Amino acid sequence: MEINGVTIDDTYAEAFPTWVCRVIITAVTRDWARKAATEATGFATSAIGCPCEAGIECDVPSSETPDGRPGVAILICAGKKKIKDQVVERVAECVLTAPTTAVFNGITNAEEKIAVKLHFFGDGYEYQKEVGGRKCWVIPIMNG
Repeated sequence: MEINGVTIDDTYAEAFPTWVCRVIITAVTRDWARKAATEATGFATSAIGCPCEAGIECDVPSSETPDGRPGVAILICAGKKKIKDQVVERVAECVLTAPTTAVFNGITNAEEKIAVKLHFFGDGYEYQKEVGGRKCWVIPIMNG
């Protein structure tokens, strides 16, 4: 069998409806961005037994990130009911607590958007700012 120019052995496969979020994590250094990305994608190896599947997609050069800093793109995959909570938990607990990090939507032209309200983690000190032509929330982290 061939689909879109890719030969596929017609044996066994299964698929599940999946929602995907692409998150771009930036930091003052690529090392800090990668550390945050590694933490955010932990315990996400299989939809069976894990709350989601997640992994590092690629490094993103500073010339391609909204804030001009080195970045790492991660993918978080889950069913529609779980995806929002997984993005919030992983970004809030694993990324925003890492020094100098920023987080950006990696799929700006998505057909559907997930309303993730991470700005509440700013405890009232959050504010909006334009970064790289995007309207963003700046969330100062007071502890973590």
